[in-house]
Amino acid sequence: MKKVLRREKSGYALGLILCVAGLILLAVVLWKAWLHASVSQFVLEDLWSYLWTEQLDFAFGVGFKLIYFTMLGVLLIVFGTVTLALSQKGFTLSGETVMLTCPYCKNHWKTSRAKGWAECPHCRQFIQPQVTKRS
Repeated sequence: MKKVLRREKSGYALGLILCVAGLILLAVVLWKAWLHASVSQFVLEDLWSYLWTEQLDFAFGVGFKLIYFTMLGVLLIVFGTVTLALSQKGFTLSGETVMLTCPYCKNHWKTSRAKGWAECPHCRQFIQPQVTKRS
């Protein structure tokens, strides 16, 4: 049996965009917080407290705490990986060969799978072949 893996292009692109956006957001937060926490003896505790206290200010007095950006970055990465995983579909193709018979000329030929409609290689008519033997 042969396994074929296909990716849906729109889902694959959306998943990659979400993952990259999440990684960029986490990199910005880590860059801003690491400068403050790296000079301390208790790095993880100071990093955690800095994420909860420090705000990133935007225009018009709007600011968000760094922990919100951290959570948003993690969520973007999780949703991106789920989207990437769901955009892939696996198919299995059977490796068996089938003997088909033309109802007009009664000639036989082998093919990789049974077909509903096919062209007879002997009389060149578009027919509905009969399956005579599976191997």
